[in-house]
Amino acid sequence: MKKLRRFFAYRSFWPELETVRRFGEIGIDTVAVFPSNTRNSLGEPYSKYPPNWLWFDTYDFGPVKRQFDDLLSANPNAEFLVMLDLNSPLWLTRQLYAVNGDSYANLSEAISMPRWQEATGAYCDAIIDFLEARYGDRIRAYIPACGSTDEWMDLSDGGAGKYKLERYREYCRLKGLPVPDDIPPRSRRSRFGFENVLRDPAADAESIRYWRFTSDLVCDTIIEFANRIRKRCNREIELGAFYGYILELGGDWVKKGHLAYQKLLASGSIDFLISPGTYEHRMIGDGGGFMVPMGTVRRFGRNYLHECDQRTHCFNPHLSPVVKLEFQHWQDEAEDIAGMRREMALSLIHHTSLWWFDMWGGYYQSQAVFDNLARMKELWDRYSSDDSPGRAEIALVVDPAGASLVNDEAEGADRFHRDLCHLLNHVGAPFEAVSFDDLLEPGAAEKYKFLVFASIFELSGEQLRRYRERIAGGGRTILWLYAAGISDGIQMQLERNRELAGVPFGTPGLSRTEYGSHRTLYLHRPEELTVPLLRQAVRDAGVHIWTEEAAPVFANARLAAFHTASGGERRLTFPAEVTAVTELFSGRRFELRNHSLTYPFETPDTVFFELHTGSSENRGPAM
Repeated sequence: MKKLRRFFAYRSFWPELETVRRFGEIGIDTVAVFPSNTRNSLGEPYSKYPPNWLWFDTYDFGPVKRQFDDLLSANPNAEFLVMLDLNSPLWLTRQLYAVNGDSYANLSEAISMPRWQEATGAYCDAIIDFLEARYGDRIRAYIPACGSTDEWMDLSDGGAGKYKLERYREYCRLKGLPVPDDIPPRSRRSRFGFENVLRDPAADAESIRYWRFTSDLVCDTIIEFANRIRKRCNREIELGAFYGYILELGGDWVKKGHLAYQKLLASGSIDFLISPGTYEHRMIGDGGGFMVPMGTVRRFGRNYLHECDQRTHCFNPHLSPVVKLEFQHWQDEAEDIAGMRREMALSLIHHTSLWWFDMWGGYYQSQAVFDNLARMKELWDRYSSDDSPGRAEIALVVDPAGASLVNDEAEGADRFHRDLCHLLNHVGAPFEAVSFDDLLEPGAAEKYKFLVFASIFELSGEQLRRYRERIAGGGRTILWLYAAGISDGIQMQLERNRELAGVPFGTPGLSRTEYGSHRTLYLHRPEELTVPLLRQAVRDAGVHIWTEEAAPVFANARLAAFHTASGGERRLTFPAEVTAVTELFSGRRFELRNHSLTYPFETPDTVFFELHTGSSENRGPAM
């Protein structure tokens, strides 16, 4: 398996050349480029440069050349990550003669159209040929992009014309399923036969099949274009895609077509997935985090690119004289620095790539922020090649099959994943997100002491067997939320809740069941889960608690980071083998007493430690 690069890059829709130059001066030479032909969700152009796709088989790549040459004039050492805008220009949408022909708003319908596929494929070939001939020696990766916000999200709400219907019928035919005359009507595809919370595999089989088809359709299109690009390049090149947002989209997991991420990773067509950091829990004091389960990315030997688009206090909200963005943002320079350090530490500890997304400019203007970026680049160069194993003893376990049953129109759908990430970020110990199938690999569950089963609502007979063999053991604690594997894919089996979680489905409060090899907890109402309850549960499970404060902690075998919104002294407790730590932003070394350190945090703060063991090399002066 090839060694993938870990990029540390700059991105902007409207790149400010002076900012590109300043990034280059501190060694950030990797730049994301987005030659765009479409408008964003607010109706404004994504790019300052004119469109380059003018008509069927008619292109003007002069604006693309100017975009690349402008960036090279600002930084002659620039190398590029190229986003390829596959969305339909307005003229193509009109020429498709279909109300659903806009790939931005109706992705699954547009990509089903042969005329869209032919025209977009020809454009993709043409721009690749142009870029490879002129800038191929500087291009490190291509990122095919389409759908809502160019993140392969489908906004069609399940609607379909004749072309998508044809694809659905073929999908059923290939799977040996009954071939329908039409797609399920909205009354059926939005029906939830079990407590208005989950789709019932018997009563709602048709809609379950249809929604899973939608994710497969989006995934297959990404694969098709990725393979097309790789073949066209005829050289070693990395390919990425925005996809797999199961931790973030709430019930929209289902509608937006992001649930086939394991299929995409297994295909070998994509080298890395991309997502922004979580939108709901990114303010100072929160833990941030990814939208994609990193355990699954690692299982398939792929990489991940973390998009840091968190708004600094000086971001430009104005897209035009009349269009203004209203976003949460960090409040001042101190928050900017603490937040950026948190995102960088998160990326280094989880071995991801990272780009700083300047969107419409103005994010990174202050000298203090640039000084901070320069120090982060030094640390990135030092530690980004490190592959130290993670220290997380807690896993949030999700599953696309179970997630596809969730009522995406119900209030509180976010409680199953996104809200759980927020809670786990405040238990005082690191956690990571994995997919259920990750844990079925031999030995994969052994490092975890505490598992939160967030959306494990459907288990096949084989999955159930392997769960008993490879997960339910080792003295670990398993917290089941709402329903424990009650669907077998054919019908609801409520008795499984007692079999797996130890108590009947719907049992109120938090219950605990001891087995010989493991213990289970069951909570029927996820909204009743709190940070104190979780902290006690993970402590009882034998998880090492790094800080008594309910604050985010990230750690692997070599590095650890702590983030807080408020200052003051806090006691940090490290694993027994750690004898000293060096805070990497300051260079200060601290010897530990009884495995602990009382550290003076600023307001706000992110501290980033290298961990030293008795046998590790001493780095930095003792304090």
